[in-house]
Amino acid sequence: MFYIETSGTWREMGQQFGETFSDPLRACIDHYCPWLLAESDRYASAVQSVREALQAHCPELLEETEGIAEAAGLDPDVTIGYCFFNDVRARMVEGCSVVYLAESDTGPLLGRNCDLRPTFDPEVQMCRIRKPRDGCATIMTTFLGLAAGLGLNEYGLGTAGASAHTKERYGDAGLPGQILGFMLLHRCRNVKEARALFSEHLFLGKSHNMMVGDAGGASVLFEMAPGRTAVQVDRSDGTDWQVCTNFFVSGEIPIRPEPEYLESAYARYGRAVHRLGSGFVERSVSGLQGLLTELAQPGCCVTSKDGRSKTAYSQVMEMSSGQMYYAPGHPAELAWKVASL
Repeated sequence: MFYIETSGTWREMGQQFGETFSDPLRACIDHYCPWLLAESDRYASAVQSVREALQAHCPELLEETEGIAEAAGLDPDVTIGYCFFNDVRARMVEGCSVVYLAESDTGPLLGRNCDLRPTFDPEVQMCRIRKPRDGCATIMTTFLGLAAGLGLNEYGLGTAGASAHTKERYGDAGLPGQILGFMLLHRCRNVKEARALFSEHLFLGKSHNMMVGDAGGASVLFEMAPGRTAVQVDRSDGTDWQVCTNFFVSGEIPIRPEPEYLESAYARYGRAVHRLGSGFVERSVSGLQGLLTELAQPGCCVTSKDGRSKTAYSQVMEMSSGQMYYAPGHPAELAWKVASL
């Protein structure tokens, strides 16, 4: 798992990133989107639309991406095409588990297992800290070169997600998911502001769940499908926790019927709901780490015989302190590390 901390102007942060990861970035582009190099004219209009969306909604991210291209010696359009390559996530077929705890001995916590196909190279994952000179500091986990990810900002807002499959496509208009994800972590201070952001914009990209929680103890689950605004699912009354795995709980977005995939999703969801609802999970960092270890694959919920996914890394975010604990592999096999804002 790669790690980097960048600071300065957005262009400087991009240059720091590009200088550090020039070779692996080229390898990722060659592996995941060789068509950007071989058929650049064909995708020029799509890249231009992303560039225009960046200029309109988050020009600082465009500046950072251009800094990456400069330092890595890459074509700027190719770099934009890769950094916003939504299909990268589709190829990974994630099967993640997400848990928010509104109360613990250190304040609200947000935890996630990132579960990927066992054949996927774990070295493409990374922990990334951004400290812009004139902006909000963030710590996130993502995949090498992608513009956005899941994590925590200096205001105590945290995000974590999990794939969820639907055949529905509600339209072709909207903002790419990575731009929305970047705006979420760099514009919003709390769940109220996150709700407003996601109500304002249609989403484009791979369907998924997005859990958002803040240091004040609020949380909401956003269900995302292409061409529509997110469905907002509130936490149940009287509970201090909220959970999602790989299906939509609201009933508003139809679930694609995939028995083997859903068997794992329901097993992990049921285990988490039972453990949290019965009071068996200690409200602490170590308690949430323990629950994520139970949900990790392979494990008691999904055995190695399933073979679909393996937990590539786990993370627990401490909303009040700006710390993120992460296990860069299966949490039952590796010690947890700490990154901090």
